[in-house]
Amino acid sequence: MKAERGHVRERNQTNSQSNFLVRNGKAGHLKVMNPCVDWGFKYLFGTEESKPNLKGFLNLLLMPEYPIEEIEYMNNESLPDTPMIKECVFDILCTDTNGDRYLVEMQNSQAGNIRERIIYYTCRLVNQMGRRGEGWDYSDIKRVYSICLMNFKYGESPKLRTDIMLIDKNTYDIFSDKLNIILLQLPCLEAQTIEECAEFYEKLLYLLNEMTTDMRTVEELKAEVAATQLPDKTKEVFYQVLDTADIGSLSEQEQLIYESNLKAYRDTMSCIRFAEHTGREEGRAHSKLEIARSMKIDGMPSETISKYTGLSVSEVENL
Repeated sequence: MKAERGHVRERNQTNSQSNFLVRNGKAGHLKVMNPCVDWGFKYLFGTEESKPNLKGFLNLLLMPEYPIEEIEYMNNESLPDTPMIKECVFDILCTDTNGDRYLVEMQNSQAGNIRERIIYYTCRLVNQMGRRGEGWDYSDIKRVYSICLMNFKYGESPKLRTDIMLIDKNTYDIFSDKLNIILLQLPCLEAQTIEECAEFYEKLLYLLNEMTTDMRTVEELKAEVAATQLPDKTKEVFYQVLDTADIGSLSEQEQLIYESNLKAYRDTMSCIRFAEHTGREEGRAHSKLEIARSMKIDGMPSETISKYTGLSVSEVENL
């Protein structure tokens, strides 16, 4: 299958590149895949060919004492065990040779009860380790990591990275390292260049952010990586991700799938931005009315209220 796919790419690469690159207005420069597109994220990190990308990402993010050398993708449609919970397909679900499990997701908008959802599926991964019979005991439970990349700011005090574990709330001692939740809010990365990023994983997130802008090419991003003082081994991880993200290397069928998903992503993000704008406008309008009512109660003239709230005199008098 892998060899056949490579032949398909080779046969279609020239035509695919020229057709796609002309459509994107940068003939001769290889466009880069948007990792926030569902299909794109899975293509970058969730296929057999892109395993090195995922291993590199996990090692940079977690900095384990012993680097992750091998992973195996798991069936990610089998988590729910109750008819009350709709089946959920995750972006990536895998395990390493030690038995530790990793759930990796890209979220483009805030879902309802997002915290509870993350907790539920993290615990379900632990629950799945249980086995019936006398040969199993709780010492067989391995670590679980739920890693959520958020393409939005979340919470009252958003920050780039939040690490959540089970701790003693009085002493802050770690109670267990078996449950790990990591939230990565991509818009909170403020670095303007890759060199401004402090941690290695931040540099990779910087590349992912840049790949969403549709303004950078594979060559430009590779050149930026090459100019850094990163270790060669880390640079290779970044180069691998960018090579996978080279749209020109996709077969014609893969390009069609990606473009379809890209359109759906753009339509969704447009609707989200419209809803947010409408909500802000409605919030400002409601706020104006409340301020005007308070000013009116205090006996201020309608003309003065109109001046400071932007409401018409007639609107003020009708309150």
